[in-house]
Amino acid sequence: MATSDDVGSDQTLSDPQGVTSNGLSEMGPPGATASRMKAVDPEEMISKATAHKEKGNELYKQKKYKGAIGQYHRALLYLKTLHKSGSSGAAGSAGLAMQQVAALSGAEETPTTSEQDTAIQELEANCYNNLAACLLQEPEVKYAKVSSYCAEVLERKPGNPKALYRYGLALYHSKDYDGALSKLHKALQQSPSDPNVKRYIKLTQEALARQVQRQKAMYKGMFDSKTSASGDAQVDTGASVGNKQEEEDVIMTHAEGKGRKEEEDSTTDSNGNNNADT
Repeated sequence: MATSDDVGSDQTLSDPQGVTSNGLSEMGPPGATASRMKAVDPEEMISKATAHKEKGNELYKQKKYKGAIGQYHRALLYLKTLHKSGSSGAAGSAGLAMQQVAALSGAEETPTTSEQDTAIQELEANCYNNLAACLLQEPEVKYAKVSSYCAEVLERKPGNPKALYRYGLALYHSKDYDGALSKLHKALQQSPSDPNVKRYIKLTQEALARQVQRQKAMYKGMFDSKTSASGDAQVDTGASVGNKQEEEDVIMTHAEGKGRKEEEDSTTDSNGNNNADT
C-alpha cells in the first residue's frame, strides 16, 4: 500500500528528531538568516521539502524510522516558511521550531500561486501521514501524537483512507472505541477491501461489547448491594419491637422491598441494561 508519497499502512509516531535548544540549528533550512529568509523562493522551498520527504521515504523503507522522522520534520520546516498563518503544524518543539523559522521570513507572507499552495498542502499531508506511519513502528507508541498527526492530514485531505485508518487505530489503543469506530467506518468507505480496516473494526466492536458487559456487571453489583443492605436494616428494626409491631414491620418490609425492586428494574431498563439487551 506504500507509495512514493506515503509510506506503509500500519505504523506509529515518535518525538521529532534533530531539534536543538533553539529549535533551529539542526532542523531549520541550513544557513538561514533573517536577511536571506526575507527573499524566500517558493519553488526552492517546495523543492527542498520534497527532497527531504523522499529521503525520509528511503529511510523508512530501510526501517530507519528515527532518521525518517527527522527528514519529514525538515520538509515541514521548509514548507512552514511559506505560510506563517496556516494550520497549527506539528506539536511541541518541532512546532516551535517551525514558527521560529517562519518568523525569519519577515512581516509579510511569501506570495505563492494556487498551484504552489496545492503542492504545499499535498506535501504537508504526506509528511504528517508518514510521521504517523513512523511512530506506529516504535516500541512504545505515543497514540496521542499519532492522532494529532492524522488530524493534520485530514485537515488537508479529509477523506484520506490511511489517515482515517491510523487515526482509528490510535483511538482504539487509547480505548476511545466510539471514536475509533467512527474513523474506521469512514476508512472502510474509502477502502472497502482493506483487511486491516476490517480487522480493527471487528476488534473495536468486540472491545466495545466487553466494555458494555463490564458496565452491566458493575451496575448490577451496585443495585444488588443496595437491596441487600436495605433488607437487613428493615429486618433488624422489626426484631426490636413486640410481636404485633413485628408483624406490621414485616408486612411493611415486604411492601417496601417490592417497591424498591420495581424502581431498580426501571432504572436498569432506562440505562439499557435489561435482559433483552444481553
